[in-house]
Amino acid sequence: MNDLVGRGGPKLDLLSVLVVEDSAFIRNVLTATLRAIGVGTVHGEPSGADAIRFLEERRAALPPGTAPVDLIISDLVMPEVDGLMLLRWVRCSPRSPDRFLPMLMLSGAADRHYVEQARDLGATDFIAKPFSAGTIASRLLTAIARPRRFVLAKGYFGPDRRRSQRPVAMDCRMTHGSEILVVHSTSRAVGIDRYPVIHFELPNRLGAKVGLAPKDPVPVLPAEVLAAAEAEIQNRAGDYATWIAGEVEELARRVERLRAEPAAVPGLVAQINRSAHEMRGQGGIFGYPLITHIAKSLYEATHGSFTAVTDNERLLFKAHVDAIKAVMNARVSGDGGATGKQLLATLDVAKKKYAKAEGDPGGA
Repeated sequence: MNDLVGRGGPKLDLLSVLVVEDSAFIRNVLTATLRAIGVGTVHGEPSGADAIRFLEERRAALPPGTAPVDLIISDLVMPEVDGLMLLRWVRCSPRSPDRFLPMLMLSGAADRHYVEQARDLGATDFIAKPFSAGTIASRLLTAIARPRRFVLAKGYFGPDRRRSQRPVAMDCRMTHGSEILVVHSTSRAVGIDRYPVIHFELPNRLGAKVGLAPKDPVPVLPAEVLAAAEAEIQNRAGDYATWIAGEVEELARRVERLRAEPAAVPGLVAQINRSAHEMRGQGGIFGYPLITHIAKSLYEATHGSFTAVTDNERLLFKAHVDAIKAVMNARVSGDGGATGKQLLATLDVAKKKYAKAEGDPGGA
């Protein structure tokens, strides 16, 4: 525990955070976790479109210059207006209430290209599901205590993507000091157009709000606070088991519909893929890492553009759904021991048996 925590810690009760997550269950878990670590006000919205509407309404209701929230945690993959579109709106739209808002992107799709997309649109940080209370607290506190300066350059506006100033053999941006305009909070916007790169060196508003001095270390919350927050998550494991049972039944119905409704195949496979994406990020949170493993495999099997599915593809999808059902019916937690190994071995057999043959017209 550092000295700051010994003095009472950061005043997180003064913070307001917006959680944007299309899964009501996970949105509630995140909200409860943030409150458990001490965040004073947590708002929740189910989509990027709802988040934009909320931010605009908050801006209109607050005094000019007041940020509608202090920080946003947004899921990445959501229907219609997803997290990347929301991030782009916050950073680039003239209607954005605060283009400097810290944004933590949250997703089960922690693949490199998703991370790069979020980074290139100006994300503050990226949190992969499954998450823990410790991870959420660490990312939140780092964003508050160590904000990176914002950079405006050709095609980019957001936190400096270089997290350190260590010398390199060649600076890929090839920008000389004379080409960089440094803007402070008291600077006048004169001659900005003449510079290809602008650095915004602004006061740490959030750090000051929670009582951090500029040279204070990133605070660490007391172990008992993190333990209580983690318990808040794990106490919902039973609710998760009940919730996912219904999700898996709906997944099974969609797989069965693939055979009877050929015209609906593109939409059904997209829904199966989205459900698999959500499940791959959720199982590990509640002690079911096998769900993460199986759902990731189903996500990969259904990724892409499908105009039709073969019988083998449908049977492959069904094998994944049956494996998820088996995990939850038997409450196979952790690695599952011998039972877990048998389930994964059975799934591997199905994957080899129903693997798409060369020239198969199903997925693209």
